[in-house]
Amino acid sequence: QPACGPGPVRGSDAAPSDCGFFPGVGTSGIYTSSDGGHTWTNRGLLDDQTSWASAGVISDGDPVMTYGPKPDGHGGFSFAHGARAYYASLATITGAKGYEYIIVSHSDDNGLTWSAPVIGTTKTSAADFNDKNWISVDANPDSRYFGQAYLTWTEFRSATFTGYGNEPVMVAVSKDGGQSFGAPTQLSPAGNNLTGNGRQGSTSVSGPDGTVYVAFEQGFNQVVTVSRDGGHRWTRPMVIGAVTDIANPIPGASFRTDSFPTLAADPLPGSTTVYAAWSNATADGGRIVVAKSTDRGAHWSTPVQVSGSEGYAFFQGLATAPDGRLYLAYQALVAKDTSTFGTGNAAISTYAATSTDGVTWTTPVKVSSVASDPAASAQNNLQLQFWGDYNTLVAGSTGAWFIYTDSRTGVGCPAVDAYQNYLVDNGLVNIAEAEDVDSPADPSAPVAKPAPEDVCPSQFGNTDVVVSGLTLAP
Repeated sequence: QPACGPGPVRGSDAAPSDCGFFPGVGTSGIYTSSDGGHTWTNRGLLDDQTSWASAGVISDGDPVMTYGPKPDGHGGFSFAHGARAYYASLATITGAKGYEYIIVSHSDDNGLTWSAPVIGTTKTSAADFNDKNWISVDANPDSRYFGQAYLTWTEFRSATFTGYGNEPVMVAVSKDGGQSFGAPTQLSPAGNNLTGNGRQGSTSVSGPDGTVYVAFEQGFNQVVTVSRDGGHRWTRPMVIGAVTDIANPIPGASFRTDSFPTLAADPLPGSTTVYAAWSNATADGGRIVVAKSTDRGAHWSTPVQVSGSEGYAFFQGLATAPDGRLYLAYQALVAKDTSTFGTGNAAISTYAATSTDGVTWTTPVKVSSVASDPAASAQNNLQLQFWGDYNTLVAGSTGAWFIYTDSRTGVGCPAVDAYQNYLVDNGLVNIAEAEDVDSPADPSAPVAKPAPEDVCPSQFGNTDVVVSGLTLAP
């Protein structure tokens, strides 16, 4: 990204506070580890890959990664020669219609080189905005659909995020290792019909028998739709459990939140068990709950609360190890004063628990050694704080890894705190929607929009992606 303010890229007339994402510059990057997550190497942006040079695609973030078997060269798949990594990202396409696409790139050498991007969304209406993407691969060798990739997202029609616009959840299937995706299938109704029945936050997982599950939040419920024929036909959305969205924002902070679900399937041969987790608002704050189905998603148990009094819990991850053990991790916020927000007012820590049956869980253990301050970072327009919401948990035979946002190396900025509080106190920003609005940029305004590079510590805005290795025993 070019430097903030006036300059040879942004122009001589750019405002001093102009630090916006610049058109044509990608934002999806890769780090790799070959020692179990202890150390990491920066491999650069997807856009820096040779295969992307003439593709006319600019990555836009919201990364989701997964692994599956490599194609065997004979129309099938095999782990005999290693694994194929998949990277799904938002993207813009040079010269093409549509506000946003979902693309997929793959790597067969553990993230060193990546294929040219493949568009998973084929609808090209300029009124559509595709967002909230997820990707999973059937990695069960006994499955009839071993190796198939499932890409899901929400298609915001009429490019609307607020009100009662149409926003169905979609899925596209790849049967050739991510080299192409079939026509998208609509998994949910589209219209809200003035009910506020929006659908977002899709996630997917495959069971050992090849059954694939796609869960998402729909109105006041977490729901799941199921395919038993490799994504050709899907059930209507079935209710997992009721959801009361957590506070947006969490009292004591101002970043946007959600209660989107996460899924995990028992990988043991013959199992038909699948689990779902989400954050539910209670009288005591956000609490992480887990529900269980033993009949391929047709019926679900009453959700069990896993998180406790660690704080306001949010942004969870859920995964099963090869032996069927469940791992759950999440973040929790504690505020000094829930009636305001700003530097030093809130602290976010990370916790994890395990279970062998999805019903009885260990007492959550703190994973992060240092708490994070959400005031250390802001939305690009500075109007509210920002906290990345793509937390992910993966599990293997030796433990699990939780990937999450962390700001321990960041520093808050009093000038930004004052600006954000001014906007909220005067009704100049819709904090629940976290949307862009006109705000005072005139230096003569009571509290003008600050230029961070001039008035903030150098570490303001420095949030990191942190990976914590989990080896908790049940």
